[in-house]
Amino acid sequence: MVLTRPNSISRRLMSLDGVILLLVAILLGVGIITVFSATMLRSANEFGTPYHYLVRHIVSVLFAVMIGLGAAILPLKTLPRLSWPLMFLTIGLLALVMVPGVGVAHRGATRWLEFYGFSFQPSELAKFSLPLFLTSMICAQQNKRHGSAKVLTITLPLVLIVLALVAMEPDYGTTGLLALISGSIYFVAQMRPRHIAALAALALPSGVCAYRYSHHFRQRVANFASYLLDPTNTPWHLKQAFTAMGSGGLFGMGLGKGMQKHLLLAESFNDFAFAALAEDGGFVAAVIVIALFLTLISRALMLSMSLDIYFARLLGFGLATSLGLQSFMNISVVVGLMPTTGVSLPFISYGGSGLLANMITVGLLLSVLRSRTEGKRK
Repeated sequence: MVLTRPNSISRRLMSLDGVILLLVAILLGVGIITVFSATMLRSANEFGTPYHYLVRHIVSVLFAVMIGLGAAILPLKTLPRLSWPLMFLTIGLLALVMVPGVGVAHRGATRWLEFYGFSFQPSELAKFSLPLFLTSMICAQQNKRHGSAKVLTITLPLVLIVLALVAMEPDYGTTGLLALISGSIYFVAQMRPRHIAALAALALPSGVCAYRYSHHFRQRVANFASYLLDPTNTPWHLKQAFTAMGSGGLFGMGLGKGMQKHLLLAESFNDFAFAALAEDGGFVAAVIVIALFLTLISRALMLSMSLDIYFARLLGFGLATSLGLQSFMNISVVVGLMPTTGVSLPFISYGGSGLLANMITVGLLLSVLRSRTEGKRK
């Protein structure tokens, strides 16, 4: 199938999937409300106004939406050309974080770069650059002799470099997330079974090394194992999240009225935003948000896997998987199904880097899905 170039930007925008746009817009709206509710007291104490963090978050949302729409109108055929530049940009920025005096440290981790007062987390880039790179390389070797082995020869060293740099920050949650995204793409691309087995075999020694040499990783695993064996040993952050969600009851305490997120729940507007949301909106709001994520990811996967173009199909799967795994990991942590990972909740958690990466991911996904409507129009 040959794609036709849209006559104008407006025509490209009109051909975007409306359901996905609506779902993302609702989640962004929920995020704005949640961030305001969780930060109003902190903002008033620190800056004399309850709106400081809200305004910063709205500005981040608007900027991310504009960049996301820009990604959405990119022609499908240009995306493979971006794979190598984006991959090298990701590796370069991750390496820059490791340079003493350049990377910004916070709470024992060096994960940020700062430009003119704005901080940026390079590992967020990998959440969309890695799927794009892997998909482009896999499709370039499709139907070639020894294509599966050549794909691994080209891609695996760079994937491992990204994972190693992120782990060195340290950010083991994002490292695991990126490993799962990469493994899912390799699997769906129907790599040879022995190659998949070799990739899976890498996970065990990597986990053992992290447990042995990282006190941070070892402590988190030990705390979570202790909680599983005896629920009375619930880690502090998780205990506060449970208290916040429990106090919300069925219908919640109302916007800004729950005090747990203001007093004891750390990262109530970031990693534990889901708990703050449940405190305000109750079990009903939490279920609705989960349903929105499930609908978004399932629709993205369903439409992607129905595409005729193999590159579009595989990239759509990778991007949808990236968003789905982030959502699953964050909510699983908050409800006590996983140890703390530091992975934020897409579209809802506060943070410009995460919002920008997620909206670019959505934009690329919409660009991929646009090939479906353009094919029908032709």
